[in-house]
Amino acid sequence: MTYDVFISHAWSYSERYEGVIRLLDTASQNIPWFSYRDYSVPRNEPIVAPNEAVRISVLKGKLKEQIRQASCVIVPAGMYVNERFWIQTEIDLALNAFMYPKPIIGIRRRNQQRTPVELEQQANIMVNWNSNSLASAINEVCR
Repeated sequence: MTYDVFISHAWSYSERYEGVIRLLDTASQNIPWFSYRDYSVPRNEPIVAPNEAVRISVLKGKLKEQIRQASCVIVPAGMYVNERFWIQTEIDLALNAFMYPKPIIGIRRRNQQRTPVELEQQANIMVNWNSNSLASAINEVCR
């Protein structure tokens, strides 16, 4: 089955986004029933706006459109503290902007001692940094 996902990310932390893509690619190669489509906001579409308020508004609109197409939102926990505003915006959109909330999957960073409480409270499921765990969580919340 093909799952439509949105991966929460900030391009200043692109290695985390790329790490999630590697997990999903590994799952696609090793698990016969799993494939995915990524509906995250593309890096190659910079937002040009006359001021910060307009830029934020335009980006929120793009995020909403991308999340609308996804079945779930994947949030790497390691980014939450440094990118709280945007990640919380994505979570709020997923949970409140549509007729039915989009499930949230939190991923604990490998060897991470603590996970942000805010993410744990809002996520439908938290998984470790592992391709099988992530694929199983996606299957579970997107049924």
